[in-house]
Amino acid sequence: MTDDVGCARRINARNVTVRETGGDRGCGIFAARDFLPGEVVVIGLLDRLEKARTTHSIQMDWNVHALFEEPAIFVNHSCDSNLAIVPNRFSAYDFIAVRAISSDVELTWDYATSEFESIAVPVCSCGVANCRQAAGGFSMLPPDHPLLVAGLYAPYLKRKSLEGFAATLNSVPAVP
Repeated sequence: MTDDVGCARRINARNVTVRETGGDRGCGIFAARDFLPGEVVVIGLLDRLEKARTTHSIQMDWNVHALFEEPAIFVNHSCDSNLAIVPNRFSAYDFIAVRAISSDVELTWDYATSEFESIAVPVCSCGVANCRQAAGGFSMLPPDHPLLVAGLYAPYLKRKSLEGFAATLNSVPAVP
């Protein structure tokens, strides 16, 4: 498996570059080549699991949050993203192109497709015409959202959402 991880890291280094976005979003990742819809752009690799949600973690299950290795940690949010997530063999997500992407374009994904409730982007700065003004979360996406219709969102969200959400609420310690 270590050879596989090394190979994944080399593919990521060939596919993308990490650099400043030039805006208030800090670093982002940019396509180092052209991609066709359905191509894997970034292979997600786990850095570590987190005990609680953070602004940089990615939700993997109802009570599981993870930090991904670079470059995936630098994929910024957009309400009209050019990437979607799919589970991979490394217990993480791969980021796939949802449309043709030209070299040097910033690569983004919609955080609401993995987070039931997102805390990462309270005020969105993606600037697209259909911006929701915040990443929000899965519970806030309209049912006709293209990534929902295509089934391109975290698998745990496909399981009885309300039961999972209730379990999450029950596991949160009461505030004294």
